[in-house]
Formats: sequence, structure tokens, C-alpha cells
Amino acid sequence: MLPGINSSVSALIGLNKKAANTANNVANINTPGFKSSRVSFQDVPGQTVSSASGSSQVGHGVTASTISTNQSQGPLAGSENPTDLGISGQGYFILRQPGSETADTYSRDGGFGFDTQGNLVSASGAMVQGWQLDPASGDRQGNIGDITVPKTTAPGPTQEMSQVVNLDARLATEETPETLFNAWDGRNATGANPSPAIDPNRFEYQTSTKIYDSQGNSHDVTIYYDRTENDNEWEFMVTTDPLEDQRALSAEQQAANPPFTTISATDHKGAGALLYGTMQFSTSGDINSISAYEVPLDGQLDPSQDTHKITLGSEQSQYSFATNFTGAAENQAISLNFGASYSGQNDTFQPSALSSTQYANSSTTIQQNQDGHGAGFLQGIAVDTNGVVSASYSNGRTEPVAQVALANFANPGGLSKAGGNLYTATSAAGTATTDAPNSSGLGGISPTSFELSNVDLAKELTDMMVTKHSFKANINMIKSYDEMLGSLLDIKT
Repeated sequence: MLPGINSSVSALIGLNKKAANTANNVANINTPGFKSSRVSFQDVPGQTVSSASGSSQVGHGVTASTISTNQSQGPLAGSENPTDLGISGQGYFILRQPGSETADTYSRDGGFGFDTQGNLVSASGAMVQGWQLDPASGDRQGNIGDITVPKTTAPGPTQEMSQVVNLDARLATEETPETLFNAWDGRNATGANPSPAIDPNRFEYQTSTKIYDSQGNSHDVTIYYDRTENDNEWEFMVTTDPLEDQRALSAEQQAANPPFTTISATDHKGAGALLYGTMQFSTSGDINSISAYEVPLDGQLDPSQDTHKITLGSEQSQYSFATNFTGAAENQAISLNFGASYSGQNDTFQPSALSSTQYANSSTTIQQNQDGHGAGFLQGIAVDTNGVVSASYSNGRTEPVAQVALANFANPGGLSKAGGNLYTATSAAGTATTDAPNSSGLGGISPTSFELSNVDLAKELTDMMVTKHSFKANINMIKSYDEMLGSLLDIKT
């Protein structure tokens, strides 16, 4: 009889473990990223006994063989926090615990935030792992490490500027023309009674664009347009405030203008005049050709001569002009695009789909743009399905700054639960393989969401009912054996 009692007792021990596991699953039904567990049982080999038909075995009960983790995907719930991330598919976030040099913990809980240093961290302060990205190209920089979102972005000096205009074809050609460079005098901006560098009556149209220097300061670049004495031809001049013009002189210019090393609004008529040129339009109003010249310090320019004419190489598509607002040793070169590209021969240009024109409409600016920007402060972030973290800054820039990495295992069920919604690798799980989301079989990132527990409450409660009745049945078995033993003791008395 004792073997039978021991069998029932082994069942009670196993069912107690199963009940505890079910209780743990139900307790974690609201734990983000929690994975339910299942208790598996196996019978205990019994002893061999003799019977009428030969040898037979009598079992010795049951034992809990394994407690396995169900690593199936939990449902994803929406969130208003941009740093809450869910994984749709296979994979685990990689975390480096505070004080540890190794990133050796893993989690499906993507409830992340930022610490005071701008590091992306878990709720417990562990560092989320990934790659830093080059803001300009989006390429990865270095190996997997802590993810940091810069709180500021450095200024970017303007390198390219575009301005697409329509110049009124109805305006008559000039009978007694005065070129823009002759009308310009940067010295007017100095003295006790400063005046504009150019008389407002000396040009037909003007438009300005803000550009940025290497320190992130903005400056106005104004382009003046005026008819010439030739049909379908306009002259233009690119200018800036003469008082801000600090262009460094070339060695040849310094030798010809001692003792100056930079341009001076007090002494140089050409201060603030950055580029001069002419545009030739076809009879249909499209750009045919563009010629450009450097404006000398004294403002004396003869377009019929090639002394100051700019010649483009076959590999160049636009003219450029130099600026200097910071006093740097080298000038800042900015290319100027009127919506047409150099054809590679003479001064002919090929208009693009959106280019400057000469139509019988009022002169107007159709589009203008430049690629510089000032310094900016972090205002928000967004994460895409590939785990790329993009930061938005107060200067209007949005830059990719980092990418979240994911890890996976040959046998995810072999991971060891470490508490705190964390897992650690084991030999049963295999070696971690890491890559970006949506690659190498890894799932994608679900932004502004988090993964819920995969506990099935209906199943757990049903299992608990079965466990309860199984436990009660084995209790009754022990009671029956107790009655049988009592009957044997009664025989002795």
C-alpha cells in the first residue's frame, strides 16, 4: 500500500508546482513582454513484480520534468510615448545593466525612456543597445553600444543655394544702361550717414535668401536683377551686407591692395558684391546661357574682358560665389542654382523641370532654398519599423541618430528568466545573433507601442480547475489508502 500512497504524494507535489506556475502566469497577465510558462510531467519508473503472466511493472507516481517558457508573440498595445517600442516577430532587445561592461541581458519589454545624459534606457535603467548613425548619411558608426540621442545639433554652413525666379518679359530693354556693379558701392554702408549700397531705382527686381555661416549665424544674400540693352537678357548680382563681408583676399589681391588681407566696407567699393553675371533667355522664355564674373575690390569690371570671368569645368554644373562672415582664413564657397545646369561647353545651360524663366508675368520668386542650418535643440524623437531613431531639433532639422539592435537565439525557449522582464543566455538557448530589425529573420519594430503578456487567462483558469480536481482526487486516493491501512490494523485487534 505504501507505494500507492507515495504515488499519490508525488502527484500532490507535482500538482502543487503546476498550481504555483499557473498562479505566476496569472499574476503577470499585465506584465509587459511577459512569457507564460508550462509545467510538463513524466511518470516515475516503477519496480518489477511477478505476476501470473510473467514480470510486470508497478509505477511509482509522477514528477514535474520541465518548466518551459512559451516565447510566442504577445499582443501589441498602442502607446503615446514615442520611446515605447514593441517587436513584431522574432528577437529581443539587448540591454547593458548599470555597472556592467557587457550587454548580456535581453528583453521583450520595450518600455524605454531617456536618462539625464540622453541615453535610451529601460525602466530599470539598463542601457538599450544599438548603433549610432551618421546624421548626414545615415550610415552606422562603430560597433553595437549604448544608444545616445544628442540634445543639440551642430550648425551646418550653407554649401548650396537655389533661386528660381520669373523675370517680367514685358519690361523694355534699357536705352542708357548702368550695370549693377557700377551702381553698387559697398562704402555707402559706412560713415556717419550710411545709405543703401545700391539705389532702389537702379534695378528691376530683388529677392533675398537666408544662408548660414560655420557658426550657425544667419545672413541675408540678396540677388538683384535688371534688364540690359540686349533683347531677352538680364543681369544679376549676388550681394550681402557690406558691413558683414569679411572675405579673405587671395595672395594676388593682397599684393595688389596692401595692407589689406580682408575686404573692407570702408575702403572697397566692391564690398558685399559677391558675384555678377548675365542671363540670356530664348524667345520662348527659357534660360539659354549664363555668364558669371567675380566683382573686383574696386568694383571696376569689364565683362568684355576675361580678367574676372569665371570658367566652369566640364565636371561642374553651377557657378559658385565666396562668402566670409566669421573672419576665417578660408572663404565659404556656395554654389548658386537658377534651375539650370551647365551643359559643358561655352556658357550654355540646360533648364531643369523647374527653372528661372522670362515670361510676360510680374517678376516673382517661384522657389528658393539653401542647405545650411543653425544650431538646434532636441524637441522630439521618432522611431521607424527598422529601429532607426530620428531626432527633431528646434532649427527644423530631423536627423537619423541611432538604430536599435535586436538579438535572437536558436532556441529562445532555453533562455533563463532573470526577473525584471529580463532573460539571460544559456547553453540550451545557443549563441546570440544580432542584427538590425527586419533583417536576418528578426522582426520589425512597432513604434509607440509595447508588447503585452502572452498569458491566455481562459486557458490558465481552465488548467487551474483541472489541477484543483486532480489534487482533490489524489487526496481522496490517500484517504482510501488510509482506510485500507485502518482495516488491516483492525484485523490485528
